[in-house]
Amino acid sequence: MDSLHLGIGGVAALLVIVLWFGTKGGGQLGTLSWGWTLFLAMVAGCAFKAAGQPWSWFTDLVNDALGMIGEAAPGITVAGMAVILVTIACFVKLTLRKVALVGVAFFCVAADAGGPFEWIADRIEVVAMHWA
Repeated sequence: MDSLHLGIGGVAALLVIVLWFGTKGGGQLGTLSWGWTLFLAMVAGCAFKAAGQPWSWFTDLVNDALGMIGEAAPGITVAGMAVILVTIACFVKLTLRKVALVGVAFFCVAADAGGPFEWIADRIEVVAMHWA
């Protein structure tokens, strides 16, 4: 029954479609809530990273951008960047699509942050891999 196997790349693609149309509104199911948007974005980030090339292009882009920020402000750790992204998601008024982008970026950072952030990222990765 391999034809029924979605695969982690398929999960990534499906979640991008759900996030794109689910944050726009309309349709039979309506618009995703803020919490669902953030959660699905974090799972999508995990799926992109776990699927490898060419699917990991977004996580590679985020990691490159964060590397540049780290060079400009060397005192900010990876965990510090994760906290900054969580703060932005919680306190800045963002559209649902921007929440999705922050969620994917958060996963990219959290996966390498260590401590509770890495633990959360690992649990999300387990969910994504089982869903695939």
